Amino acid sequence: MLPLDRVEKSLAHQTPDRVPLALWGGSYGIVDPLYLSLLEKFNLGEPTAPFRQGHTINYMDDRILDALGTDTRYIWPGASPSSPTHPDGDLIFDDFGQPWRQTYPYYSATDGLLKNSTSLSDIHNKVHWPDVNDPKWTRGVLERAKAIADSGYFIIGRMVVSHGPYQMACDLRGMENFMIDMMIQPDFAIALLDRVTDTICGLTSNYLEAAGDVMHMIELPGDDYAANDNLVFSPKLFRKMIRPCVEKIVKTIRTIRPDIKIMLHSDGAIGKLVPDFIEMGIDVLHPLEPVSGMDPAQIKRTYGDSICFLGGVDISHALPGTLDDVRRDVDRCIRDLAPGGGYIMAPCNHLQSDIPSENIIEMYGYAKIAGIYSR
Repeated sequence: MLPLDRVEKSLAHQTPDRVPLALWGGSYGIVDPLYLSLLEKFNLGEPTAPFRQGHTINYMDDRILDALGTDTRYIWPGASPSSPTHPDGDLIFDDFGQPWRQTYPYYSATDGLLKNSTSLSDIHNKVHWPDVNDPKWTRGVLERAKAIADSGYFIIGRMVVSHGPYQMACDLRGMENFMIDMMIQPDFAIALLDRVTDTICGLTSNYLEAAGDVMHMIELPGDDYAANDNLVFSPKLFRKMIRPCVEKIVKTIRTIRPDIKIMLHSDGAIGKLVPDFIEMGIDVLHPLEPVSGMDPAQIKRTYGDSICFLGGVDISHALPGTLDDVRRDVDRCIRDLAPGGGYIMAPCNHLQSDIPSENIIEMYGYAKIAGIYSR
């Protein structure tokens, strides 16, 4: 079965020959040191040219995906941080002018541009809102799309920016400040969310237009609404403040590509919001982490006929552990998430440097055997 057919059948809530496999999406990639380790492990020679700079993950290499036998391939937007790197080497400025400092293993937003601002005018004046029509945002998109259009793989458009409306608002204001904003100055919070949303919609529109009809699925920018044990705000506040923003992005996508699948990444115990995600038009949910406040198996049983899942494999304990730990977690994901289709196996988040390359190879190799659907 071709990878494209395998994934499409699973996303139609049917059972293909085996569970589809994915890696290197916008929220489940490979950090650079681990990528270089896998290159050496597979004896693949020199790394590819980075598709961006100043991030935790700067490479995309189909040779690794070929070696692992995954079913998905990726298109990515063209922009990369354009402001100079700080001389100490661990501070960058993104295309919004927002500073990010490396706090291993990731870069984290520091000193938000609106940290001390509460006026509506500051939203427009203090943030370097990018020109969504700048051709740099789509540079290389058409060329990549043409290169893999007839590859037989399921093609995913990586998220156009890393963070969605809620998380980007938190980056700009600071999480604590923005949480307070939503409660005591909602007009300011909504104005900031709207400005972020409009930017994402503009970038996404041009991204989709540049790629033509090659993408089978597009990732929404990641938006984390939960900690490991519960949501960080009430479902009521989500529906009032954040859901309309995500729905606007979904509508923008559907206007251009009515048939495309839409994936949302949201970490943590997000089980209470799954009914909302379904109503909002989300087709695929990542990562369905095995955290204390959520039961992935129960979510599959309850909602598995209405939404599909991508991810599941634990990066915190199983993948850094023994080969037996890896196999047990693959078995858990297949048992809990694969029945009836509707599941693509992938890591819950980016593969980190503490994960042995042998474990990644084992995860994908074992999944191709253990994930065979019985006839």
